[in-house]
Amino acid sequence: MKQFDLNKIPRAKICSLPTPIQYMKRLSDHLKGVNIYVKRDDLTGIALGGNKNRKVEYLLGDALKKNADTIITEGTLTSNHCLQAAAGAAKLGLNCELVLSEVHLEKKIPMNLLLEMLMEIKIHRVKTSSERKAKMNEIAAKLKAEGKTPYIIPSGGSDKIGFIGYINFIQEIASQSKDMDITFDYFIHGTGSAGTQAGSIAGKKLFYPDIEVIGINAGYSRKKIIDAIKTIIKDFEIENSIELNVDDTEIIVLDDYIGDGYEVLSKELIETVKLIANLEGIFLDPVYNGKAMIGLIDLAEKDYFPRDSNVLFLHSGGNQAIYHYIDKIIEKMKYDT
Repeated sequence: MKQFDLNKIPRAKICSLPTPIQYMKRLSDHLKGVNIYVKRDDLTGIALGGNKNRKVEYLLGDALKKNADTIITEGTLTSNHCLQAAAGAAKLGLNCELVLSEVHLEKKIPMNLLLEMLMEIKIHRVKTSSERKAKMNEIAAKLKAEGKTPYIIPSGGSDKIGFIGYINFIQEIASQSKDMDITFDYFIHGTGSAGTQAGSIAGKKLFYPDIEVIGINAGYSRKKIIDAIKTIIKDFEIENSIELNVDDTEIIVLDDYIGDGYEVLSKELIETVKLIANLEGIFLDPVYNGKAMIGLIDLAEKDYFPRDSNVLFLHSGGNQAIYHYIDKIIEKMKYDT
């Protein structure tokens, strides 16, 4: 297999890296027989932190290489990716325009939208996610007509460029693993737009071949996630004249923990967030990380992991979602307010 040199890929270094790996002793004791570690990508340093910043580094690096002056990207009103892309653009002195589709607002503005307003980001609202791409193209055409150079970033930063952030992520883990004298057997994370999982699988093939990457579906179509992972990896292989030889068995997307759907909170989800807070003093968002932790705990209790396995869990950030769902969380906790 041809060598791949990450250092040759344009990158805007805006993150605080490496993020720490911490041993979750009390959770490990609670589960009995497995060693649980957490990779704190909620501490990447830009816009309240989060894993999307890793993708944004490479996307903004490509934008700068192409002399772009305006970043355009898309998501829902609660999108962590949009906030992090906007903040990264601001740090580099680039303009940013966001195309955001509606979600139920629960009578209050989501924290991510509020922070984007504080940065005075130009926001374009559309009704559905299916309208966002056309709107981005429309904005880009208008900017070009004005003599500007726009750069479009896809939803979640999930393409052959953005996902390189998670190739770098696995290389970072490989280095930390060596320093800690620990071999991680499994990597568990929430999956959705596919970029994180595609990058982690590619990174595994390049830098950490024995780790098993497991994506816990947050509520998307499993087939679409798997298809997107394959497409992103294939595009990357073509772009870099490299063959990663990813087998279908290495693309593990588990549907068992979706519950009632994306952004739908269940009692089990709230209890899991409470459990980790009580055991480790770490808060998980109730959209991605909470569901991923439900999956990890269930797999451990079903003896999916051999005894004394080292399991690495991704905390991808997004804790501000707790504030967006505060009414539902309190209701499910049955607290009087």
